[in-house]
Amino acid sequence: MANRTVKDASTVKGTNPQFLIEKIIRQRIYDSKFWKEECFALSAELLVDKGMELRYLGGIYAGNIKPTPFLCLVLKMLQLQPDREIVMEFIKQDEFKYIRALGALYLRMAFPSLDIYNYLEPLYSDFRKLRIMNHMGRFELMHMDDFIDMLLREERVFDIQMPRLQKRIALEEIAAIEEYKSPLDEDLGKVSESESDDDDKGTRKKERPSLISRRRSRSRERGERGERDRDDRKKSDKKERDRSRERDRDRRRRSKSRERDDKDRRDKDRERGREKDRGKRQSSLEREIDEANAQRKQLGLAPLQR
Repeated sequence: MANRTVKDASTVKGTNPQFLIEKIIRQRIYDSKFWKEECFALSAELLVDKGMELRYLGGIYAGNIKPTPFLCLVLKMLQLQPDREIVMEFIKQDEFKYIRALGALYLRMAFPSLDIYNYLEPLYSDFRKLRIMNHMGRFELMHMDDFIDMLLREERVFDIQMPRLQKRIALEEIAAIEEYKSPLDEDLGKVSESESDDDDKGTRKKERPSLISRRRSRSRERGERGERDRDDRKKSDKKERDRSRERDRDRRRRSKSRERDDKDRRDKDRERGREKDRGKRQSSLEREIDEANAQRKQLGLAPLQR
């Protein structure tokens, strides 16, 4: 009973919510000490207390693939399927950053695409540091906005295959969501305006009134240049992300090809071993026939047919 989904839970992405985590990782979680001691008979209200005790994030680690407490609580949330209001409180509260990360990952896995963009994108303004345990069991640092960006862009997060997320541009085309505007655009605009105002004040004393239109044209050029620079930075960031994804795909393809080569090599070794065994059996049979024929020859009997 402790490993079953609640009876009144609804399906997520057409399946049992727990099945969003692969079977082998689920079994590791069920066998872990934290799950048996801390997650047994845990309710949605008590889940908040366990989330407050979290001190790091992570998936699986060590050679025998141990799950982190964070991953155990993610599975428990999928099992309990808490109310929407509870998940929203996880995300909106500012005091406990690891509870916010727990709610963000659950929302990414169980909620529709429109809610994911509406509730996760405002968290880009959270720059707090998070501890991450890697596969070697060592701690690394990550900012909250990087974690949110990973949820919205990566296919696997903490060894969990993320459900398919609808592209944002497709939602914008059907007017389901507004075009994304970064909070940094407003700050950059203010910086460019302040710089242009300072330049105008410094040059107003030196230039004659007939050159006012020329100064205004320069300020407009600076504003246009700033917009072009922002566009170039966005394009370069997008290209860098595309390159990183391509490198990940190449790495996965190479690992799969190595696995296929290893499997072919093992099959060839087994085939050679079988041929050697057949040769040994054939040679031993021929040796026995030769010995029997030698004895039959001494007795004056006809030799055996091979």
